[in-house]
Parts: sequence; structure tokens; C-alpha cells
Amino acid sequence: PKFYILRTSWVIGDGKNFVRTMMSLAKKDISATVVHDQIGRLTFTSELVRAINHLLVKNPAYGTYNVSNDGDSASWADITHEIFKCLGRDDLKVTDTTTAEYFAGKEGIAPRPLQSTLNLSKIQATDFKPTNWQEELKNYINNQ
Repeated sequence: PKFYILRTSWVIGDGKNFVRTMMSLAKKDISATVVHDQIGRLTFTSELVRAINHLLVKNPAYGTYNVSNDGDSASWADITHEIFKCLGRDDLKVTDTTTAEYFAGKEGIAPRPLQSTLNLSKIQATDFKPTNWQEELKNYINNQ
């Protein structure tokens, strides 16, 4: 009965991840084809650490909390535009595709929900204030 479960999505941190993949494409002058029908918000690992620390220090009611960065929901294609913009690579094209088109003919692909935006109201009710994913994206890119 005494536990915290954190639900999250679209995690970005050390190691291989979507942002680093798009940064690598930009460095190689490669435009990207990216799904535009999956919608959510990025969750930076630093935000997860802040949320865990907040729960352990504030000790709110035990249970399940959604954690992601805050801000407007966006598609992976929208996020790619932001990445290229942060890198000063507005010259690179982002071509929209659907999830079905992108994975057509590929086997062993785990199904992905089209809507991944998490409701943050429960953790926000504990006075946790998630940071905006677009601001965290800029910080992440500037520190790579």
C-alpha cells in the first residue's frame, strides 16, 4: 500500500534516443520522414528525477502518477521541426508520414498508441510544476 508508480512516455536521456537520432541526421545533412499521427510530449530523464525527488520529499498520497514534461502536445514530426530549428537547420525538410505507412511491411514492430499525452493534473496537485518540453529540448541539444 505504500508505493509510488510513475507512468511516463517518450523518454529522452543518455544513450540512443529520438532526439539524438534526429541530431545525427541533421549533422549529416539528411532530411527526415517522421510520423505525424502519434501525439504526446517528451519526458526528459531530468524531469523524472525531479518528480521522484518531489514525491519522496513532499510525501503526498501513495499511488500512480503520470510524469512527463509540460507544454503543448506535439507529433514526432513537430518535434523533429523543433530539433532542426534548435540546430539552425531549418533548411532540412521534415516529410510527414502516418504510423501505418512508416511501418508497412516491417515485422516485429511493437504497436504504438496514436495519443500518448499524459494528464499531469494529479502530480501537479502535489505542487510539482513540470518544465516545458520545448525549453528542456533546447537545453538538451545545447548540452550535447
